[in-house]
Amino acid sequence: MKRLPAALVLLAVSGSSLALVRPTSATAPPACKVQGVWERVATIQAGKRTEFTGARQVKVVTRKHFMWLTTASRRDTLPLRTALDSARFFETAGGYGTYQALGSKHTENIDLFVDPRLQAKSLKAPCRIDGNRWYHTYLASAFDEPTATSSATDSITEVWRRVE
Repeated sequence: MKRLPAALVLLAVSGSSLALVRPTSATAPPACKVQGVWERVATIQAGKRTEFTGARQVKVVTRKHFMWLTTASRRDTLPLRTALDSARFFETAGGYGTYQALGSKHTENIDLFVDPRLQAKSLKAPCRIDGNRWYHTYLASAFDEPTATSSATDSITEVWRRVE
């Protein structure tokens, strides 16, 4: 009779162990792995892809922060005869902040931005990595005050190429 309680304890413990190792069918998708250095190569808007050649834009993403810088292409060829030439020659824009990547959702919290109206705003976007390309899609109207003419079709996709 003493063997029965011991057998029940053994059965209960082994059953609990089996329950702990059973595979689950509902697993969370992996985070969008954006850490690294990226260079913008294209923009897709209204279904039309445009190669990003008018400027050079680089985004550096660490474990919790991002920073991007952009400058006009071919500015070294400007004659620097006018104040506008000089302004374009020296112009560099950018921004930085923190981000979270949860599954295929990416949220950037903007701390500093070239347009100060966007500071302290959050940009939520789906995130997709395909090989060495990052597709970062958001609504252009996310930066504007909502209006009656805001459209769900104003999506912009930035296409980034992993540099490092």
